[in-house]
Order: sequence, then C-alpha cells, then structure tokens
Amino acid sequence: MTLRIVVVIFTTVLLALLPETGFKQSHASSSEMAPDSLWAKWEHVSLRIMKEGRLRDYFENLHHQKRFNGAVLVSEKGNLLYEGGFGMADEKLNQAITPDTHFQLASVSKMFTATAIMLLFQEGKLDFDDTVAAHLPGWPYEDMTIRHLLNHRSGLARYEAVASWYWKNYREPLSNTDLLNLYIRHKPVIFFTPGNGFNYCNTNYVILACIVEKISGVSFQEFMETHVFQPLCMDAVVYSRVTEPEVPDKAVGYKPGRKGYYPAQGDYLDGVVGDKGLYASVHDLDKYDHALSEYTLLYPSTLEEAFSPGSGGRVHNYGFGWRMKINGDKKILYHFGWWRGFRTCYIRDPERNLSIMVLSNRDEPGFYVDYWEVYETVAAL
Repeated sequence: MTLRIVVVIFTTVLLALLPETGFKQSHASSSEMAPDSLWAKWEHVSLRIMKEGRLRDYFENLHHQKRFNGAVLVSEKGNLLYEGGFGMADEKLNQAITPDTHFQLASVSKMFTATAIMLLFQEGKLDFDDTVAAHLPGWPYEDMTIRHLLNHRSGLARYEAVASWYWKNYREPLSNTDLLNLYIRHKPVIFFTPGNGFNYCNTNYVILACIVEKISGVSFQEFMETHVFQPLCMDAVVYSRVTEPEVPDKAVGYKPGRKGYYPAQGDYLDGVVGDKGLYASVHDLDKYDHALSEYTLLYPSTLEEAFSPGSGGRVHNYGFGWRMKINGDKKILYHFGWWRGFRTCYIRDPERNLSIMVLSNRDEPGFYVDYWEVYETVAAL
C-alpha cells in the first residue's frame, strides 16, 4: 500500500470526525471524493493544524515569559484558526480565562459606537455631515459635524480634563448626559476649527453615544443590545457605573503593586460610555467580525465610508471607529485599547482575510504583548 493511499484513508476518517468548519463539503461524503481531492484536503487540514500548533506555542511562550495574560482568537478566511485563554480572570475566585471571558474593551469599544451611528444612517435618521447641533439642542459648536466626531477632527477638549474642572462630586459617577451638559454649559475652548486638524480624543465618541440616545430615544446600552448584540448573538454588555449591569464571566483588570497584582480601581469617569465601557469576549468579537465580512449589519457602501481614511495624509489614519495602517494600496484595519487594567487589540487584514483579537487583563509596562509582533507572527505562517 503506497503512502498516498494510506494518507487518503487516514484523511477520509479524519474528515468524517471533523466538525462543520468549512473543510467538509455538504454535497458529497468523504468516501465519494476522488483521491486527488482528498489529498488536497489533507494538505489544507495539515496546514491548518500546523498553524494552530505554532500559534499555541507562540502564546504559551508569551504567557510563560509573563508577557501575556488573557484570551486570543485568530481567524483566517472566515474559519477559526486558533483560540485560547491564559492565566486568571479573577485571582480571588480562582477563575481561569477562556475564550468566553468578558474583558473591558476600552477603546476597541469605539468601533461599536460607530456601528450604532452607521445603523442610524442606514435608517435615514441622520447623515454623517449633519451638524452635531442639529441633533443635540444647545450644542455650542455650530460647525461641528458627526463626521468630525467619527474621524477625531472636531478639536474637542478631553472630557477627562473638563470633568476634573467642573464635576465637583467625585463620588458620584458621571453619566453621558451629565458630560453633555458640562460642554453645553461651560463651552470648553476647542483646539482647532472642526475639520482643520486631527486629535484622537475620547470625547468624540461619548458625544456620538449621546447622539444615538437622542435619536433613538433609548439608552446607549439598550440600543446596542437591541440593534447589535442580540442580532449577532453576542453576550456583550455596555457597562456604566451609573447603571451597573451584570457582566457574565467578567474578568478583573489588574495593575502591578509591591506585593503582586491588585484590582484596578474605578472612579466617576467609569459612568461614561461610548469611548469605552463595552465588555465582550473574543468569541463576541469573532461574531462581529463575521458580520462585517458578511454585511449582516452594515451595507458595503456604509463600510466603505467607515474604512476610508478620514484624518488627512497619514500612514496611520482613522476612519469610523477604526484606525488604519496604510501602505500604498494595502490597508490594515485595527484598534487598540487601554483602561483600568485592561489592554485590548483587534486587527483585520482584508487582503489576507485575517482577523486577530487579543484581550488582556494585566496592565504593566513590558507585560502586555506587542500587537504588531503578533500580527507579523500570524501573517508569516
């Protein structure tokens, strides 16, 4: 019996045991396939297994080096390539991290806020070039548009600083409505005329969440639950200290101290959402990733707007809730996040049809993984 016949027989059994992950064909059983077809499938499956093994070794090595504590998921051409969890989600409860553990996404939340705005656009309830004042009565910056907010070209002052100036009761969490009223009442000076500069600023996405609430008539949390999370079967939660919803399988964010790690402490700023606040797992992000590829929520023309450079002639540009790394005709979409002991990463490479999600609940210089190193490692497989 030749080696090729042995491999074909082995592959026939292997394919029969594999779950429906794209490697089995629904119109023909493995026993009906020609040897050449089975040989091609064996090469495809063996390549996938090789990549999965290398990724597992890579992240296990990072964990052993104390450079990574969290969850990771990598997909290629719409198929799961690798997923894993490393370390503790909650040290007090001895709860291990899994791909279903929910992490604070920090600024990776911004793409979801942009998604809410784009859904309202598709429903004809706003236009990207509408002025903010047209939707938020009393807004003091008349020429500022929704597009300026999406692209970080508004010139708005950082709400963290504005709140420190004007919010006197630090024991009381600050809501989006409270923050909006601070801007309307005190009219903080903007850094530049809207559209005439770029400044990455969390305030932009808080105000976008305010617009979502004003137009929809429901809270930002409820809008996201109804229009994004439920349709995609996501278990994600928009968390605010004002409402304090329950988060399933919640990870604790940790910071380093003299005697190990301690839970990162929140404050009144954790009542604000839109720029941050979304808790999700890598499985949730994978569902969202599929929705982007399959146009489940957003039309191709809408996503074309979202993925268009909006911050001038920059290599690292910004669209609608997405950063982008541009090299000639090639464009890598990504966003990183950092907040309260969490560091997060979501990278999409449309050309390679590759998506990478890395979520960590450790915040320490030198501890967290270099996300571009991860990308280069995965892309080289």
